[in-house]
Parts: sequence; structure tokens; C-alpha cells
Amino acid sequence: MTAPGPFDGVGEPTSALRVERSNDGDGVVLVLHGELDITTLADAERHVASAEDAGADLLLDLTHLEFCDSSGVRLVLLADERARVAGQRLTIRLGDGPAQRVFAALGLLDRLTVRDGSDDAATGTVPRTPR
Repeated sequence: MTAPGPFDGVGEPTSALRVERSNDGDGVVLVLHGELDITTLADAERHVASAEDAGADLLLDLTHLEFCDSSGVRLVLLADERARVAGQRLTIRLGDGPAQRVFAALGLLDRLTVRDGSDDAATGTVPRTPR
């Protein structure tokens, strides 16, 4: 039996993940809202694959996630590996929410290119690059 998902108040299931896509001067930006887990993974993978097809660098903004499990971590690690092989760069923005706690607990902050703030230019935050 499948656990019920979020509802819109009228009894219709709604997606637990919403993705906003935009382009900045350096590549594609995907902002993920909601939950990134096994139930939303396929949707997230489609968005990431579409962004990768653009052939540009990718910024994954996870600051608006309410939940992130190992499926989300796997998504990021595989996207990072594909970007490296293609000569591109994946940058993730974690903020201080659930995604940051998961990636920090797993010791992945030094392995990935991470931006901390929501507006790095305004805050002067420089992305941490892997060692």
C-alpha cells in the first residue's frame, strides 16, 4: 500500500516537489521546492537531465527543500559526476535547511562545489570548490 501524499484541500494529490528553471549568465538554475525523496526523484531527475542537455553549467538550489533523503543526495552526486565528465560544473546552494544538514552529516560539503547564500553576488560569498 502506498502512503498518501500531500493534498490540495479538495482531495486531489499534489506534487511534493516543485522545480523552477531559469538561466543566468553562466548556465541553468534549478530551484527545488518541497520534498526531494524516492517519491519525487523521477521528476527531479527529468528536470536535471533537461538542464544537462543544455550543455551549460548547472546550479541546483536546494535551499527551499523541506526534506531531502538519500535519493536527493544520490541525484546530486550523479549529476556532479556527469558534469565533471562533460567538462561542466555543478554547483549546489544549500542554505541552512534540511539539505544542508544532510550533506554536512554525510561529509559531502568539501567534495562538491557549494554556494551558501541565496544571492552570492550581494553577500560576497564565494563558492566552496572541492579539494
